[in-house]
Amino acid sequence: MDELYRKRQSDYFKQIFKYLRYVLNDFFILSVLFALGGLGLAYSDYVKSLSHPSNLWYSKPLFVLIVIILLQVGKPKTLLKKADAVFLLARETEMGQYLKRSFLSSYLSGAAVVLIGGLVLVPFMLFACDISRTNVLLIIFLMLAGKMFVLLAEFAEFYDEKFSSLPFELIFRALLPILALSLAVFSNAVLGLCLMLVAIFLLMQNIRQNVYQKMFRWNFAIERETARMMGLYRFFNLFCDVPYVVAKARRRRFLDAFLPKPNPENPYRYLYVRGLVRSGEYSSLLIRLLVLGSVILAFLDTYLSLLIAAVFLYMLGFQLIPLATNYEEIVFMHIYPQGFEKKISGFRGVLRTVMLFSSFVFATFCLIGTGQLLMALEALAVMIVETLLVTGNYLSRKLSINLTYTN
Repeated sequence: MDELYRKRQSDYFKQIFKYLRYVLNDFFILSVLFALGGLGLAYSDYVKSLSHPSNLWYSKPLFVLIVIILLQVGKPKTLLKKADAVFLLARETEMGQYLKRSFLSSYLSGAAVVLIGGLVLVPFMLFACDISRTNVLLIIFLMLAGKMFVLLAEFAEFYDEKFSSLPFELIFRALLPILALSLAVFSNAVLGLCLMLVAIFLLMQNIRQNVYQKMFRWNFAIERETARMMGLYRFFNLFCDVPYVVAKARRRRFLDAFLPKPNPENPYRYLYVRGLVRSGEYSSLLIRLLVLGSVILAFLDTYLSLLIAAVFLYMLGFQLIPLATNYEEIVFMHIYPQGFEKKISGFRGVLRTVMLFSSFVFATFCLIGTGQLLMALEALAVMIVETLLVTGNYLSRKLSINLTYTN
């Protein structure tokens, strides 16, 4: 089973790195660096503005809340497949060995996120929460232990269904970690760490007992792994086409009043708007980019927001271009008495409307982040020009390659 997990982990990393080369492009890295730089500068200014010792009433509860959110990052990486419920069933008694390897791999990746988050929060603990350096070190160890506890609780679900119930999830993923962290922050860090270590020991004993006494929940574990992988694929799908992402069309009747009516003179506009709204692939992509870009812009108060807004608008427009080929496999699209230029014109109108709407949204959040109307108007002007350029000759050349001529 060790060899099986090593092989699957190797295949998993190869697949992830295949898509990462599309994700880690120049535009994305540049936007992330600028965003991190802006957030880091704002965080540094905030910490410097605090008096020492600080008596902020919300600092310690806010710290506990941030840590609890960090502890939820990183899910069990079992790498199980649908066929395993049949072909590995005969080796179910060896699944404990397989899950040990899975737990170690999952914990290392999750603990890395928690450790980085803990190091970032060190100035906040020292100056906002007024915690001593020794207790800061103990709290970081407590955070790593808390991640182990939360992950063990998730692995316990694979054998005992009661851990999947809402009360148990609240207790093991939130209430117990909150209790230990609160004890460490408000009272004694040593007691908080000891409480978490005792909870880890008891939970491990429960898991060992269940491994020998209960059956492995194959379908549940496979569904969890499938959901985890689909989350990764949806993220990668923001930057490139991922064949594993299959979105379902949804009716969404509440949007009918805002959508264009059928028009024989411009049928493609009607089709493309419906395709954008009803397709989970394109509508979710649009929403995710809008939300992500808006959140980043809301925390930037410099001229970097202009560049970030322009980059996100370009990503949004570029990712929606494949929508133009959404109906190419339908034979009626090729015999309909409308020329190729009508098809391009219809899609251009839809894409231009979406990009202009997104420009106003990003400009609004630029205004929220910077507090300067002039800077928000400048960002809006830049994005309008960018929209005209993207939906102009560039779009015509792009679609002339991807679309089929119909005359």
